[in-house]
Amino acid sequence: MKTKLWIKFLIDQGCERKRVKGSHFQYKCPNCLRPIPVREKDKEVPLFHIQTGQKTLGLSKKDLKEWLKNEKNLGK
Repeated sequence: MKTKLWIKFLIDQGCERKRVKGSHFQYKCPNCLRPIPVREKDKEVPLFHIQTGQKTLGLSKKDLKEWLKNEKNLGK
């Protein structure tokens, strides 16, 4: 997944970019116990990072697929 699209997904889930820790930006999400790190300089986010982020958010693969489908239909 493209990094910009992953960041848009996080923002749509109510996450906010809070701080930089090393080469990663930390996104703090509502009701999450820990931040989700994103290395914004990379073009793509590794699948493992996406899966970990989904767990942190309490979301499933189905939730992400639905969001992607809606994004595509909206033409964004």
